[in-house]
Amino acid sequence: MEKTNFNNLDQDMYSFTLENGLRVYLIPFKDKKNYYAVLGTKYGSNDIEFNIDNQNIKTPFGTAHFLEHKMFEQEDGIDPFKFFSKSGVNTNASTTFNNTRYYIWGINDIYKNINYLLDFVYSPYFTDKNVLKEKGIIKEEILMYEDDPEWALDDNMRKNLFYELPVREKIAGTISSIENITKEDLYNAYNTFYNPSNMFLIIGGNIDPEELEKLIKNHEKLNSIKKNNEIKRKKYKEPSDVSEEFTKLYMNVKVPKVRYSMKINTNNFKNFSSIEINMYMGVVISSLFGSTSDFKEKVLNEALTTGFYVEKNNYDNFLTLDITAESDKADMFIDEVKDNLKNIKIKKDELERIKKVWIASEIRMIDNVEATVDNIYSDLILYDKVYDNRIDIIKELNIKKLNKFLKELDLSNQSLVMVLPKEEKDLF
Repeated sequence: MEKTNFNNLDQDMYSFTLENGLRVYLIPFKDKKNYYAVLGTKYGSNDIEFNIDNQNIKTPFGTAHFLEHKMFEQEDGIDPFKFFSKSGVNTNASTTFNNTRYYIWGINDIYKNINYLLDFVYSPYFTDKNVLKEKGIIKEEILMYEDDPEWALDDNMRKNLFYELPVREKIAGTISSIENITKEDLYNAYNTFYNPSNMFLIIGGNIDPEELEKLIKNHEKLNSIKKNNEIKRKKYKEPSDVSEEFTKLYMNVKVPKVRYSMKINTNNFKNFSSIEINMYMGVVISSLFGSTSDFKEKVLNEALTTGFYVEKNNYDNFLTLDITAESDKADMFIDEVKDNLKNIKIKKDELERIKKVWIASEIRMIDNVEATVDNIYSDLILYDKVYDNRIDIIKELNIKKLNKFLKELDLSNQSLVMVLPKEEKDLF
């Protein structure tokens, strides 16, 4: 078991890899009573077509999310939710475009609960009957989200931005794609992507690393699984431009909602690592749209929005910059956004201020069990490694490389989605 240190601070991490490829990270916290564990796989809704053992496999959209649901139905009839709740521990799961994870958090019976987390995730049980039953549940979930304006913004914007990438489709799939999912699809996906060699286990909190190492290395079901051969995912030729520049929707909203997004090809950044691209993009967002920015002060003072948020998202070799707002002066708000993105210039003192805020945040985060575990998990999904020296990387950000980043930053591929009150459609 290897021991490393986070950011030269008073926090250690222990890690090891099983023979079948499962990577394990254990973070003991001093003076904490709780623990938080995540067991995740690099398998999400994007993974529709793949090759394993020279066999080409294609599954319907929504298979990853469907599989996540079915993992909670066990052959022995034990409900994982009820199992964990008996000891006062919470559990849940989530599926995104590029990963699925199962997590538990609480203060009691850590060894029993970690053992059972491994038990149920490594015990698939799919039948024609239980797959059919789940289809009705997931169809209701899909219909519920279709009436949500925020989900509509998100779903329609991805369709506007991309031509080929599966992120165009909803994580849960569609009514028709769900209908096509079979137990064979679920087993194909499970046996390929839920192999330990494609997964991570991260546990932080009030833990004893040596005792957990023994438990994990002696878990019979987990260690009986052999390492998979390489998974070959389908490669997509995605253009840099956007599929659609504008979409207008009419829904049950009182105030219009807008999302203005830019599609950025990260291959355009020369001599930048993936984490540097994300960090320098974070600098741009903080400077242009942060809590102390001139933009925020102006749009709020002039009542151009009742609220907005800005985020970046990673999709394959693309990054999106997404500005979402609620505004009855949407056109004026978008004009301000466009003006704010022209001729971006960030001074050295502004960069240094942002770095100090980030470093302070990293120091605070290291005392938070959930945040530390989630950051490690995010690193593994995005970069396939853990950055335990994040503060050093932040310190190395410099104005020369920032200016090079800004020179290579192409924000010309843009799209706008507007959700307007239904009554407005009736006026035309």
